[in-house]
Amino acid sequence: MVKMVKCISIVIAFALPLFAQANSKSAFATVPKQALVELKATVGKPFSSGLVFVDGKFLDPPYKVERYGTALRINGIQVTNEIVPWTEFLKTQPGARVEKIETPQSADAPAADTAPAAEEPEVEESYDSSDDIDDLFDDDPKPKKKAKKPAVKRPVKATPPPPTTTIVFDGEFKPNDKTKQMVARINKARTRVETTLRNGGCYFFSARSMPISVDRLPAEMLLSSLPDVMKSNTTFEQFSSAARSKGLTFISDKVMRDLFRNRLDYIRLQARAKAVKEGGKWGTTL
Repeated sequence: MVKMVKCISIVIAFALPLFAQANSKSAFATVPKQALVELKATVGKPFSSGLVFVDGKFLDPPYKVERYGTALRINGIQVTNEIVPWTEFLKTQPGARVEKIETPQSADAPAADTAPAAEEPEVEESYDSSDDIDDLFDDDPKPKKKAKKPAVKRPVKATPPPPTTTIVFDGEFKPNDKTKQMVARINKARTRVETTLRNGGCYFFSARSMPISVDRLPAEMLLSSLPDVMKSNTTFEQFSSAARSKGLTFISDKVMRDLFRNRLDYIRLQARAKAVKEGGKWGTTL
């Protein structure tokens, strides 16, 4: 068996930090509407080769890889965050300005007058709180215990979250050499993904980690082993151990957990493996 390490190709570093906002089709950060209007899209022709997983879910071919404004989509599903943030495009426009935005305080966070109080240390008193009079005349009096004052709570002032900055541009967006170079960079990422898949490669896209790209041999091995691993192992520990014993060591733990959550996809993966075997090749452009 060919060592898997030689077959692994770590994908483009275009997975940017995640944001809380997400669209209805994926957990990736939403592309600004203005970016979609101004930059439009670059859409490739559909093809049937390769394998695509998005957050652990198998995406059926044929595949159509698209530059969707500042991000990438496959079959209409967003698979990356912004490769080049739209704010970088706005910075190239005359009249663009930086504005500070006060970060709203979370509803769960305590307000300034309701912040958790700090407790002062308990203070021991020098008097005895015992009410047993007989102890006063005992030949062998019991050791006296000192009472403690209850802790005093002091209010703590809540610290507001620091403001964030954003780029504001009110004029008409005009492409220039810098914006064209940034679009070319995103298109290059799109072409790289499409080329890998057309050659029978495999992509794992995840909103929680960097995407992983492998060439044809691991993709073929996936179809010969992953469906059975998904079908036969009902706990994550069993699933992960079985997958790695099959040589799928290039899959990160986060992606492995996503795959385990979508175990029932083994049915469609088996159908895909059958189609590839009967066709004798990965497929052709439709």
